[in-house]
Amino acid sequence: MVNQPLVSIIIPAYRAENTIAFTVRSVLAQTHDHWQVAIGVDDQVDYLQLLAEQGINDPRLKQIFTGGIGSGEAIARNTAVSICDGEILANLDADDAFAPDRLEKLVPLAEKYGVAIDNTGVYNSELVLYKQPFPQRQALSFATAADILSPRIPFFPVFQRQFLADGWTKVPFAADVLFNLELLSRTEKVAIHPDPLYRYYKRDNSITQSANAFETAEKAYLTILSLLDEGALTLTNTIRQAAHQEFSENLALNKVFRRYMEEGRCQNLEQFLDMTNNGQQIEFAAHPN
Repeated sequence: MVNQPLVSIIIPAYRAENTIAFTVRSVLAQTHDHWQVAIGVDDQVDYLQLLAEQGINDPRLKQIFTGGIGSGEAIARNTAVSICDGEILANLDADDAFAPDRLEKLVPLAEKYGVAIDNTGVYNSELVLYKQPFPQRQALSFATAADILSPRIPFFPVFQRQFLADGWTKVPFAADVLFNLELLSRTEKVAIHPDPLYRYYKRDNSITQSANAFETAEKAYLTILSLLDEGALTLTNTIRQAAHQEFSENLALNKVFRRYMEEGRCQNLEQFLDMTNNGQQIEFAAHPN
């Protein structure tokens, strides 16, 4: 439709050869078809050629190279922005997918409120939907800092480009959380659609599934707390305080996660978070009846 706003979908790509075709096909299936894809290549792979070899040729697909290898999602996303033409931007990881009507449902909310997210659907290794951050919500709601911080589930915003500011901050882990908190600070409202329109797949090679998740998380939490203390992020005072409390608690919880790993109670961070309800049932889990 002519009156549809152009949406630039940012896909950071690093070692995504086995998944990116699946991801891009979910964009091709969108009912809102006025979009472009900007792939931020962070491993020097020619993903357009790879996609073409799998029968995916579309002039709306573009790519740009970061010039590095494994520079991180923040740098890949920020690099991709430079080739985006849309006034609406959307995040999509190279191993996830959009539901076919995601843009159709979220773009109008982003136009009205500035930023929109949804009730992220988390899929396990068997590709089965098994959890959402807000399982009880059935109507449009608006995010608080706690909504973004507490679920320990990522959100992938669709937002007006004017709220991008300096983009994503490079940290070892949780760059998306910081960016979403900054979006919340810049806008009056972040709309939450109640449906699981973003399909977030837990992969064996993800940070939360890796054996060294403790070290990565500890480094990230210390870096984030330092950034918060320095006032380096554009956050309101209330959101900054909420973030500092949450990441301080996450840092402490990470030590418990390490102990669980050493004792063989869990194999990765994702399993630890699931079995302890994001750390809220530590005592029960540690001392079962």
